[in-house]
Amino acid sequence: MRRCSMFFMSFWAVLSWAQLPQSSQTSTPAAAPQHFKAAGQNARFEWFFLLIDAGQGQGIWGKNGIDPEWMPAAGSAAQLKEQVASGIKIGFVNTAEVLLARSSGVPVKVVAGYFGPTIAKIFVKADGPLKTPKDLDGKRIGILSLTHTSYRTVLYLNKKLEIKAEPVVTGNLESNLAALKAGTIDAFYSAEGAALPLVDSGDLRMLERLSDVYPKPYTAVAVWATDDLIAQQPDIIRRFVSATLETVAYLRANPDRASEMYIKRTQAPKNLADRAVAELNRVLTATGRGSGDDLIAAVRGSWEFTQDSGFRLPSGSTVKVEEAVDDSFVPRR
Repeated sequence: MRRCSMFFMSFWAVLSWAQLPQSSQTSTPAAAPQHFKAAGQNARFEWFFLLIDAGQGQGIWGKNGIDPEWMPAAGSAAQLKEQVASGIKIGFVNTAEVLLARSSGVPVKVVAGYFGPTIAKIFVKADGPLKTPKDLDGKRIGILSLTHTSYRTVLYLNKKLEIKAEPVVTGNLESNLAALKAGTIDAFYSAEGAALPLVDSGDLRMLERLSDVYPKPYTAVAVWATDDLIAQQPDIIRRFVSATLETVAYLRANPDRASEMYIKRTQAPKNLADRAVAELNRVLTATGRGSGDDLIAAVRGSWEFTQDSGFRLPSGSTVKVEEAVDDSFVPRR
């Protein structure tokens, strides 16, 4: 009788264990997210810091099995070359810098375009004499640096509008505003959302929305990766691109939360943050293909802008856009 009782006790114990959820039956730990360095940190530009902050805050990077250690985003092709030499193999950067770096032998490619048309604009004094882009002829335009896209923009406008404007290095938005007030420049380039409320307040006027004159389709900012990472560890790129595009979709669907993150990062007033986020969400794209339906075509638009700005390849170098892009990591249509 005792053996029978023990049998039934064992039977019910086994049966109860079998009915438990599988997660209660096993304790196999989940694999730790893959850690690596990625370039993309920039405290001033929201198309960098909002992606990082939202991705971390929502656990999107970890959900995709990666744990990026964020390093500064490259501000030029020369800096991108230095980053690759230091061992960084993936990140965010202005699209043109990937092709410029590749033209000098850096083994990098565009693997996704999460930002379509540029949001950069030319601003002037609201009560100043400049009324049309043609009025920039003979005038001085403030830019960030001689290696930044803003320098190439002035050269591009000179060719497109058949004018002769002079690029003047002034730096960030605050420096541009001071130079404009002092009269050392007549206009300035800016892609910062912080300039928009100054248009609302009547201090500035938008003279030209540069997306109206840049080539189409276009991708202003992209995910880049090295050739060896593409060949040897494509799954890291796939996860990184997936997390990037998922974060973009989150920002677009949650502008109020994005505005809160913008305020936390910049200490900006709410009206400024709301305007900056709205402007950014207008151009962010979760397709990974830039402003059109084809990533290669969008990168070609960026390269066309660079060439039309007067850039000349080093002697003996060539850039074939098709070879500088790997679109296998973006979602299929």
